[in-house]
Amino acid sequence: MIITIFGPPGSGKGTQSNLLIAKYNLKLISVGDLLRNIISSGGELGKKIKDTVESGNLIQDEVICELLRDQLTLVDDNFLLDGFPRNLNQALFLTRILREKYNRDVNIIIELQLDDKIAIDRLKNRLVCLDCKGVYSATSFKNDDNLVCMKCKSARLERRIDDSDLSAIHRRISEYYIQIKSLREYYKDRLLTVNANLDVVQVKQEIESKISCNLV
Repeated sequence: MIITIFGPPGSGKGTQSNLLIAKYNLKLISVGDLLRNIISSGGELGKKIKDTVESGNLIQDEVICELLRDQLTLVDDNFLLDGFPRNLNQALFLTRILREKYNRDVNIIIELQLDDKIAIDRLKNRLVCLDCKGVYSATSFKNDDNLVCMKCKSARLERRIDDSDLSAIHRRISEYYIQIKSLREYYKDRLLTVNANLDVVQVKQEIESKISCNLV
């Protein structure tokens, strides 16, 4: 099974992706994690990507598609794509490369739908564990001296660089809505829309219910 999940910033793609790969025994390919790993490497490409991300702009399709091509050499045809495709050009690339490699296409396409106000509140308060990639809200902690990951007990909880600038957040959200129109049309026969304003458990249940109905 091949699943792709997309949604606006703050919609919980990473959280739901990790729940889905555990339930369906899938390999996770997170474009965001791949980009952050390149940034942390400190190379020339990482510096360029860092500047683009911090400004709230999107990375060039050529870079993203090449990263995905490399990752697909490491997996069989049971995986979940977190945050890819983000536009029609990437969707066309994905269809082409999946047919070339597996003679198939994506089975399940999930769109997480989220109100802008909730998205902004989540992003302003988002903390990410650098070790296990767990995601938290800063409001869950009493003070900044008690920032410990509840999953792996790491003290390395930080804000993402692309969450630090409110204008960049607004730009990312606006860009998402521009791109999503063509994706909805392209995937309209397989698109499962989910209310991401709900809590994590409720969103998980809605996703699993819709997947089950779609696989029957």
